[in-house]
Amino acid sequence: MTDIKDKVVPWVFTAPEYNTSILDKAWAQPDCGRMMLNENPVPPSEQVVEAITNIAKRGNRYPDRMYRLRSKLGELHGVKAENIALANGSSETIDAMMRIFLQPGDEFLCSIPTFEMFPSRAGLCGATTVQVPLRDEDLQYDVAGMLAAVTDKTKLILIINPNNPTGIFIDDADLIKFCELGIPMCVDEAYLDYHPEVEAKIDLVKKYPHVFLSHTFSKAFGLAGIRFGYVVAAPELVDAFNLMYLPWNVSLMAMAAAETVLDTGEVKQKVKYNNDWMATFVKELEAVGLKPYPPHGNYMLVDASVTGKTTGEIVQAGMDMEKLFLKTIKPINGKDGYFRVTPGTPEESERFVRFIRNYFGK
Repeated sequence: MTDIKDKVVPWVFTAPEYNTSILDKAWAQPDCGRMMLNENPVPPSEQVVEAITNIAKRGNRYPDRMYRLRSKLGELHGVKAENIALANGSSETIDAMMRIFLQPGDEFLCSIPTFEMFPSRAGLCGATTVQVPLRDEDLQYDVAGMLAAVTDKTKLILIINPNNPTGIFIDDADLIKFCELGIPMCVDEAYLDYHPEVEAKIDLVKKYPHVFLSHTFSKAFGLAGIRFGYVVAAPELVDAFNLMYLPWNVSLMAMAAAETVLDTGEVKQKVKYNNDWMATFVKELEAVGLKPYPPHGNYMLVDASVTGKTTGEIVQAGMDMEKLFLKTIKPINGKDGYFRVTPGTPEESERFVRFIRNYFGK
């Protein structure tokens, strides 16, 4: 009998996997601190919960295209509703952008390390991901290296700003060098809301119709489990995303939550909570001789290689000593000993501080 795998397009089984099994462990162990996946530890407000509950009573109806919400998001960025496409989290945007621009044999260009869902979804289109290591000295994008890696097969470029997992912003002048190539480019601004003094790159979208922005409400807005994201792009590109997205991709409940969280302004308090804890983490990590990278999102990359401990040892120690899930980071440019942390609840964050002092401070 024929193996069913022989009937599946070959790149399904050869694409790199984006593994979420850590969430099974986290949900099964609620006493363990969830400080590994850049979740917002502050739950939705009562207003958001009420909005979800109220619209759920009309859950027998299909959603509309939510012009009002798209208009509010457009106003946020100084564009029109026609410049906004709504997504089931930025994960759907990642999947859609690959299918819009990539065919088997094409190349997708990004850095390494990066958010691992991008290479995974590119691989599922039969495309090759070309990854250029970050600069050794500061873990900034190697702009010259990435530009040199562009070929006639390069059909899509990714710049995460601030980058994940390093938290570093790219210089505007360098970003424009990529825009000038004329190759479709995603500027992923998933974490930009944590630093409202840094503006979204709307001007680039207006000047370069092949450039688009990806945003999510999973981080600063705290709706990771509700699933809501959006694209800011030229109207023609918004049309392409809307054609690629499934009809009714955003539920009534997600739309209601997104609109309400915008109206309440609660994101400001959530951002303050995050940034206050980040300042504490920086102080504590530096006190024991570690190197935290600038926390421009709700995550912090920590270089603990000076201790001689591996990433695996550090992450396991966090679990053994304080029941904390920390994020494993693969060696960067051949150097082990990095890990990543996201602020948790006040109690979880205090446990992390205690872990730093007891594990690294002795």
